[in-house]
Amino acid sequence: MSVIALVDDDHEIRSLLSDYLEKNSFSVLAFESAEALLESDYSAAELLILDVGLPGMDGLALCRTLRQDSNLPIIMLTAASDDVDRILGLELGADDYMGKPFNPRELLARIKALLRRSVPSEAPPAGSCLLMDSAKRTVSIKGEALSLTGAEFDLLAILHGHNGVISRDQLSMELKGHAALPQDRSIDTLVSRLRTKLTPFSEDETIKSIRGKGYHLVLK
Repeated sequence: MSVIALVDDDHEIRSLLSDYLEKNSFSVLAFESAEALLESDYSAAELLILDVGLPGMDGLALCRTLRQDSNLPIIMLTAASDDVDRILGLELGADDYMGKPFNPRELLARIKALLRRSVPSEAPPAGSCLLMDSAKRTVSIKGEALSLTGAEFDLLAILHGHNGVISRDQLSMELKGHAALPQDRSIDTLVSRLRTKLTPFSEDETIKSIRGKGYHLVLK
């Protein structure tokens, strides 16, 4: 059972979210402040849900403190209209964010997606030319480092860990927490960008587009 740490000064949100996550097979360590988290033993936590607007040390300060010596995945909860906090949170090392009020089901989907992407990499199979380090978020192909954006790394991690074809809806759920909208081409654009960066490392196709089905990473 995965352990989730939750820091929010709103007792009702802590209680409701803890109950919801526990009903979905998570164990929750809930704290009312950043100081309470830092004073506790939260080493078992595999992911942190962190409210920005905390009394005392706020969520941004806590995120900065944790990132000094921890790669713990962090999802920030921000006021829906507060782009400044959202941008600062991501710059300080948060992995994802959600605006308040939020849909618990979407948060759950984002938690599961982030936990899947945070699993430590196993040793690559013999003959593998692509090596991913999930902890350091680095990629090398045939010993040469590959420069990727955060979104490109997440996409490659999903494709690399999936055997066979994965649909646009599955990719959207993994990356965004919801199915792809009919007119949303952001997944296709992201795949195209990643394919462009992979192409110099292979004479053959690197990511196949399977009409009506999705995508398949050929380069392994």
